[in-house]
Amino acid sequence: MNQKLPYLLNQYLNDQCSAAELAEFYVLVDDPANNLELSDLLDDAINTSTDEKQLTADQETELLQYIFDYKESPLQRSKAVRGWDYRSWSAAAVIFLTLCAGFYYFKSNRAEQLREQAAAAIPPGGDKATLTLADGKVISLQTAQSGQLAEVSGVKITKTKNGELVYSLSEGAAVTASQNTISTPKGGQYALILPDGTKVWLNAASALKFPTAFSGIGERKVTLSGEAYFEVAKRKTPFVVTTDKQRVQVLGTHFNINAYLDEQQTKTTLLEGSVRVSSLKTGNVVMLNPGEEARLMANRLDVQKADIERNTDWKNGIFMFKNESLEGIMRKISRWYNVEIVYEPYAPRKETFSGIVSRYDNVNKVLRRLELTGAVSFKIQGRKIIVSK
Repeated sequence: MNQKLPYLLNQYLNDQCSAAELAEFYVLVDDPANNLELSDLLDDAINTSTDEKQLTADQETELLQYIFDYKESPLQRSKAVRGWDYRSWSAAAVIFLTLCAGFYYFKSNRAEQLREQAAAAIPPGGDKATLTLADGKVISLQTAQSGQLAEVSGVKITKTKNGELVYSLSEGAAVTASQNTISTPKGGQYALILPDGTKVWLNAASALKFPTAFSGIGERKVTLSGEAYFEVAKRKTPFVVTTDKQRVQVLGTHFNINAYLDEQQTKTTLLEGSVRVSSLKTGNVVMLNPGEEARLMANRLDVQKADIERNTDWKNGIFMFKNESLEGIMRKISRWYNVEIVYEPYAPRKETFSGIVSRYDNVNKVLRRLELTGAVSFKIQGRKIIVSK
């Protein structure tokens, strides 16, 4: 985020820019890197506007057209990306802002639509999970107060002030390992620190089963469904992650595993260190180096160069799409916003898109940016999103 842009935009809209500020403002507007932030700032200005200025019918039509055409930086239809000149966005920005200079604060049909959408907005997911202890006791981590949640067989389970779940050995206690499971629902995510110091981030609709202590066992073994990012503490005993289709073995490293059952591939992406990935069905084994990913699909296990940013986008609070099908995008939206996706006949399921969107925007804003490509339309009914051409 450019810290100067909100101030300069406010100065511009109120016709209070000095010559130096105006020059700086146009430089920022002309930079495509600021398109997304500028879009959100303009959205906020419209939503919070209370003043009204009468426009002629022609002025209103022209202004609203530029709002629709430019106001939001849309996701790109992948087949149209080639040859697209991002500088044309900056030209549209200058035209749009020029139109807005004298009469920005207004009430229009579009502004009213934005307010209605905001009132019915589906919020993004957040830190939500349940912890199931070995005795069957279930603890809601979303509602539990920070502090010690339980002490089982010499192991203290604590929720920190920043919401992490931490396992630690009680001093002088006899430790007996037992199995715990942490599960995130749709619209949930959570972070925890395992007894050996390994840090794990769970994505939505995921679960991790793990022992409360790793001492006295031959390997540090956990079981994953869904998606998780691991920063494994270095120890002499190997750390093993099993999913329904594969086994990943490491000593100490950073990696991401995407093993959702509704995805065609299981992907293991390596950021640091090295990992050994094996197929449970075929026994095939591959070794990964940093910047590589293992893909397991239809019993075929191979290694490819990884797109680190794209494969770990969720941990960084964004959706990053690169030539991704609409179906793939909507599966991610369904998990994170806890919504049902319904496709009408002729919905462009296989159409591909590219772009970056914050995971912390309401779903309405994410869908609008897809709609601006002209390839797809959406209708929200409760927690159901209907997709059409």
